[in-house]
Amino acid sequence: MKNKILFILHLPPPNHGASKVGEFIKNSKINNVARCKYIPIKSSENIGEIGKFNFKKIYYMIELYFKTLINILKFKPNKIYYTASMGKIAFFRDYLVTSVIRIYQKINPSIEVYYHYHTKGLDRLKNNKFTKLLLKRFLKNSNLILLSPVLKDEFEEFEYKEVYYLPNGVENNLSEEFENILNNRFKNKKIKVLYLNHLIDMKGYKETLFLAKEFPNVIFNFAGKFGTKDDENYFYDFLKKNNLENVKYYGFVAGEEKQKLLKDSHALCYISKNDAFPLTLLEAFSYGLPVFTTKEGSIPYIVDEKTGMIIDNFDKDNLKERFGEFLGKYINEETSKYCRKRYLENFTIEKFEENLIRILR
Repeated sequence: MKNKILFILHLPPPNHGASKVGEFIKNSKINNVARCKYIPIKSSENIGEIGKFNFKKIYYMIELYFKTLINILKFKPNKIYYTASMGKIAFFRDYLVTSVIRIYQKINPSIEVYYHYHTKGLDRLKNNKFTKLLLKRFLKNSNLILLSPVLKDEFEEFEYKEVYYLPNGVENNLSEEFENILNNRFKNKKIKVLYLNHLIDMKGYKETLFLAKEFPNVIFNFAGKFGTKDDENYFYDFLKKNNLENVKYYGFVAGEEKQKLLKDSHALCYISKNDAFPLTLLEAFSYGLPVFTTKEGSIPYIVDEKTGMIIDNFDKDNLKERFGEFLGKYINEETSKYCRKRYLENFTIEKFEENLIRILR
């Protein structure tokens, strides 16, 4: 008999790493090897609401609790997958919702529970005695799914059953020969650097603007939604104040527009200050783009010395110096080919599906 798996996970909107992965799972081949039910975790309607409290979230939490209860009673799964959070507000929601699952486990001890963590930063829960106690109860008799071995140390003082590693993957959207893309890319002597993410401080758009000012001969293309009105004002005020003619803003991009930007770029700039396993880096590799990035979460697991430069110092002089080194070392066809190869061997959606099916079997 096929496994009966209940998936409780994030789905778009809003679009962020966990919701994109949730969408991959819902549309994946796991449906061919198991009977699956899906319950979306709804908490925020846009990126700006993530991590903030509002009364809508109480309603969504109660709704999720009863949906979970009803599906357990009707579907009677033998495996339960849950996208767990490390944020304090979201953790209380997770703890309440999974109380139903813990009761179900007591009735039927053979039930396997998998908590999939898409983020890092467990210290937010461990540093408080109360939440640490709840976390111990939450993790007991469960299996962990982590993005990479880099993140395992956060759980070393807790008791759990097994830990599995599931690196994210992204779709291969190239519809033409990679060699043709390389030929067109390097015909253009003007280097194009892409910023592809929400324009919020934690993703480093301000530092990327600084680099645009310091490297006027390099074209910087920004694509993504502004986090707040203040972010939008900062962006345009910076352009005006510094008279930057080498910066272009495309807004939120998807589909062919996004693919065109990735094909036309030479590199990705991703100066993140808080990340676990950014899908943007995988997308960049899939188009053969080396990355200029930071030592955050699993990024050192994703990016090796041949695919990009990792920095851990945000000092402006250091940023400028290292970025200059990056442009001189990584903008070439050989590096682009290696980035594409690393993606195909490690970070395709097919690899993600294979690993997910292996874990849940």
